[in-house]
Amino acid sequence: MPQIERIISRGQLVPFTFTQDAVADSQSAVAMNICEVNAGAALTATEYVVPFDFEIVAISIGSDSARTAGTLTVDATINGTVTGLQAALNATTTQRAYGTQARGSDNGTAGQRIGVKLTTASWTPTTADIAVTVWALVYLEGI
Repeated sequence: MPQIERIISRGQLVPFTFTQDAVADSQSAVAMNICEVNAGAALTATEYVVPFDFEIVAISIGSDSARTAGTLTVDATINGTVTGLQAALNATTTQRAYGTQARGSDNGTAGQRIGVKLTTASWTPTTADIAVTVWALVYLEGI
């Protein structure tokens, strides 16, 4: 039986994490914060500047409280533009979810930014704290 090797050529899988405290209902494509602490006090940064070429391959979301109504959707972004890769908390996935895509779907170049936009519709509980991770293959040529 042939052996299949799973190799990430030339790159490193890097997680970029974003958080939001007490997610409110009726948010529409709101940029998530890199770090949020203590009842909404946040760093003002909402995107990571990536110093190497990269491609976004996955997004994952986790909540400290299970969804009781509505939906919460997170979209990965490059330079503030939604890529189409998303994950959602809904009636099926109430506390944790993820989305993946084929390599080469959303590529970025050195100096571009990775972020997340959050949208809620009829969302409860509004006390839920969430963490989102965007997974990117970052290419380390030249170092």
